[in-house]
Amino acid sequence: MSHITQGEYELLLDCIRELHSFRDAPTLRLWLLEKALPKLIPSDWLSYNEVDLLNPANTLAILKPDSNQPFQRLFPRFRQVAHQHPLIARQLASPNFPVHKISDFLSTEDYHRLELYQDVYRHLGVEYQIAATIKLEPDRVTAFALSRRQNDYTERDRAILEMLRPHLVVAFNHFSLADEKLTLMESATLALNEFASATIIVNPQGRILYHVGPGLGWIGATDSGFLPAEILDGMKRDPRNRSRWVTRLRGAPGEVQIRALPTASSDRILLVLTMKPDGAFGAPADAFGLTSRENEVARWICEGKTNDQIAIILGISPRTVHKHVENIFEQVGVGSRVALTVRLLEHRNWPASG
Repeated sequence: MSHITQGEYELLLDCIRELHSFRDAPTLRLWLLEKALPKLIPSDWLSYNEVDLLNPANTLAILKPDSNQPFQRLFPRFRQVAHQHPLIARQLASPNFPVHKISDFLSTEDYHRLELYQDVYRHLGVEYQIAATIKLEPDRVTAFALSRRQNDYTERDRAILEMLRPHLVVAFNHFSLADEKLTLMESATLALNEFASATIIVNPQGRILYHVGPGLGWIGATDSGFLPAEILDGMKRDPRNRSRWVTRLRGAPGEVQIRALPTASSDRILLVLTMKPDGAFGAPADAFGLTSRENEVARWICEGKTNDQIAIILGISPRTVHKHVENIFEQVGVGSRVALTVRLLEHRNWPASG
């Protein structure tokens, strides 16, 4: 603290408060490189680096200001020699993630002997550098680095980075966890769709709180945010035995089985839905070689639904629906939605939904 003035400390606190307001890593990175760090520690260049020591081709570096044209040309070489960086070597040997300068470990002469300097940093003019590691893995280092042509970084600069670094670690860890959660949710949705299943979480009054998969479309949920009365009545019929409650709905794209299961929270009920195509609906797939998903899309086309509406019903993207439609047209041998409807209805008279 002895190296930092009251004004600088207040500026640092403002920076810390603001960095915790960001909701995604790319936006926070750019803000740090373009606005926050330049105010706290004047530098000629600032960079965010993810150095992959096992697979150098995966190494990422974002340099600001990005008007430094030589860096784009030198970046491939930087990937090859990044392992020589004295700060990277030190971080791997020191798992407590300290803030270091190149001059902490190498004299100017030794630094200039490195291929990293001769082939990359010399051309950029990087004579001095200080870095704060925010993530350390066995073969991967993620860090912010600040570089100058002249005047080495001071202990005041180090102190600022040391106070800022724990907050950066927390913020970027939160983003990593959020990304992992999103990936798991997307994988769960894909799995549910693949096995014609879905889940819906509701409160005891039937208000829909959360859902994964195409279940809302199957049960005909409306914009009211509540379960249809038919399902809600079934849940209320025997509230003590909800875990064994089973009901069946007749509707597109087939027969839907619903089981209500208890959760850890008394005001949350998990509905597990499973769809089984009915016999009348299954016939077109047998006749024209459609997949089960294409059969679902074809069924909704015959109901007059648009691609966007089908995407919402089935819980998939409009682009995916469009691709399915193209395949269906080719398999059935038609060129329009009307022709498809006529052809399929001629082959088998499907029951109307609802």
